[in-house]
Amino acid sequence: MNRKIILITLFFLGGIFYTFSQSKKNDLKFTISALPLFGSSENFETGINGIVIKPTIGYHISEKTSIELNFSYTTLKDVKIDNINSYYNSYAFIPTLRNNFINKQKIRFFTEIGLGLGTIKYNANNNRFRTIKHEQLSGGISILNIGIGGNYYFNDKFGIELIIPYISTKNITSESINNIYSGIGPTIGFTYKLN
Repeated sequence: MNRKIILITLFFLGGIFYTFSQSKKNDLKFTISALPLFGSSENFETGINGIVIKPTIGYHISEKTSIELNFSYTTLKDVKIDNINSYYNSYAFIPTLRNNFINKQKIRFFTEIGLGLGTIKYNANNNRFRTIKHEQLSGGISILNIGIGGNYYFNDKFGIELIIPYISTKNITSESINNIYSGIGPTIGFTYKLN
């Protein structure tokens, strides 16, 4: 039932807003998206383990190519550190290069690649069980993002975005753990053209 309501709403909005344009050089856009983290690692269970919130500013350097500046907040639960139930929070900045291989009025399809840096902080679910290992694992991270996605624009300014990226996050300051997260993270969000 909810799916039908969403589809009807999307078609209704698409019918109301009838002006469209392609991405052009010097276009500036803002996107806010979220993704559940699917995958597995040596320190957490397989399945949905966390979420990423990702505001992004994008600037088109040509009709088909844009530079995206992603700022992300991530939280991941179900981490075991020294057999203690734990979690982490991280912040990252990921510059991304995006190429629109289809750049039509309503629909755009793209590939993207990004490499960024950030910080991560581990903690025990119950602070009384926090150990020195939580501090040792906290520190700097590197993020590699490779994905494919698309936009559907309801009008000239506002659209929805779906990306299916492979994300690899590595700890670059701790020798105890290297692979923090590796997996697919389908991202959905809303995008708005600012100019």
